[in-house]
Amino acid sequence: MSRFTRIILSTAVLSLGLTGALSAADLRPAYKAPPPVAAPMTYSWAGFYIGANAGVGWTEGSDAGFVGGGQIGYNWALSPNWLIGIEGDFDGTSLKDSTTLVVPGGSLTASADLRWLASVRGRLGYTWDHYMLYFTGGGAWADVKGSATATVTGVGSASAVANATASGWVIGGGGEWMFAPNWTFGIEYLHYEFDHVNGRVTGPGGSFGFDFDGTDGHVDVVRARLNYKFGDWFGKGKSPVAARY
Repeated sequence: MSRFTRIILSTAVLSLGLTGALSAADLRPAYKAPPPVAAPMTYSWAGFYIGANAGVGWTEGSDAGFVGGGQIGYNWALSPNWLIGIEGDFDGTSLKDSTTLVVPGGSLTASADLRWLASVRGRLGYTWDHYMLYFTGGGAWADVKGSATATVTGVGSASAVANATASGWVIGGGGEWMFAPNWTFGIEYLHYEFDHVNGRVTGPGGSFGFDFDGTDGHVDVVRARLNYKFGDWFGKGKSPVAARY
């Protein structure tokens, strides 16, 4: 074999070996960084919120009726699990109590309508993850509309109406679920106690009285709540999603 032939064969063998090595390198998977992993969302209960509520209310002196309205409030975080807050609410109601007294020669019908309830309450809550249990209590007010109709047999009837505002207190509690970073849903129970309120209305047929006291002065409400939370204006808001590698 000539020297020229040996050079050609050596070059061919070297080229084949290099090509095989490069091909094997191409077959190996290239290293890629793993995709980022989103850190779990941290739910913050602190901050300003506003919402609506609807439910049922009753007194010992009347049938159950509709109660519904809205609330607005603010929560402050005391620790990772405890918070305090303040909340105001205003609800309209369909609660009504009435009675009829039959007397010789006529009758007297009187009623007391509980037109709305309002309160300003403090809240103390315990939270874990996206759940909260809380106790609440504070001052309360109610608007009462009293009316009376007197009927005299053979003469006719006369009616009169008057309004009064009762004040008192309210306590209760509930639970909430933060199903999204800015939305909460909850169930709440409230017990109201109001001071004695009475009034006297005068009509063409005479003077009539109405009372909001005794059994009428105790009101119980169970309602569902839906709130939208805007964020913590005086502290740290909700934690953002962080990427981890």
